[in-house]
Amino acid sequence: MTPLLNISDLTVQYRLRKRATVAMDGVSLEIPVSGYTVGVVGESGSGKTTLGMGIMNMIEKPGEVVSGSVLFQGKEVLGLSDEMLRGYRWQQVAMVYQSAMNSLNPLSSALDHVVEVFLEHTQMSKAEASQEAIRLLSEVGIRPERARSFPHEFSGGMRQRIVIAMALALKPKILIADEPTSALDVVVQKQILRLLKREVAKNGLSLIFITHEIALLPGLVDNVVVMYKGQIVEQGPLATVIYSPKHPYTEMLVNSLLSMDSTRESLGKKVPESDDFVALGADACKFTNRCKYAFERCRVEKPLLLQTDGDRLVACHKYN
Repeated sequence: MTPLLNISDLTVQYRLRKRATVAMDGVSLEIPVSGYTVGVVGESGSGKTTLGMGIMNMIEKPGEVVSGSVLFQGKEVLGLSDEMLRGYRWQQVAMVYQSAMNSLNPLSSALDHVVEVFLEHTQMSKAEASQEAIRLLSEVGIRPERARSFPHEFSGGMRQRIVIAMALALKPKILIADEPTSALDVVVQKQILRLLKREVAKNGLSLIFITHEIALLPGLVDNVVVMYKGQIVEQGPLATVIYSPKHPYTEMLVNSLLSMDSTRESLGKKVPESDDFVALGADACKFTNRCKYAFERCRVEKPLLLQTDGDRLVACHKYN
């Protein structure tokens, strides 16, 4: 059976002043079927957003895809024409971008934003698009009498609902949500997460939820991918990974989550480097200087992401 989405060995780099920085290093990930939900977690700079943008084929200069492929239902996305990409990005895969709620056109109403999606990508008349937009906005919690209000008349949480309505308008098969609650307070954050969970379940969507807060994932997704410095270091069912983390970096994330003294700010901070810092070669494990379990092999050989037990994948010499 052809997977819904198959990312294979995707490498993305950014070239600035003749120096190339690898943002994503040989990442492979599969969304096997509709309704598959996965959280992508890691600190800032781990490559999470680059992964989302790569799936959308939206890596822009100075970034470039160096190698790899993104197959949607068996068809290469990276080679699509501009016209075909327009359909793919809204009708097949939609993305709620980080801080997207702040990019709404201040001169357009909530209704106008959703209507525009329909008019650009379907054969609907404006009257049909308006009717459907009102229905969709109502489903995400914006009452019909508020549909013609402008972005500045809404709270941050309500603006995020408009963005989600736009992403869901054409009934995509996959929804990518990149830190959709990062600028919201805890109460509103929970409301948006409940909304996403409801819409994903109701429409049978596959969800890729990108976040640096592992605490947001339980109850929202069934699977998790842990990224560190552009690589996937652990992957598996969320409950198994949280209760029995294998990669040392995952272990640190989970320990932060389970600490009674944890705060939202502390969960987003980088894990400090070890006191025995050593210069690492290109073939070393990237986590060596922050790992309490590191040994000589880690300094000279990059661990591969391999299956350990069941459907767990781990890139660590402790297991491979």
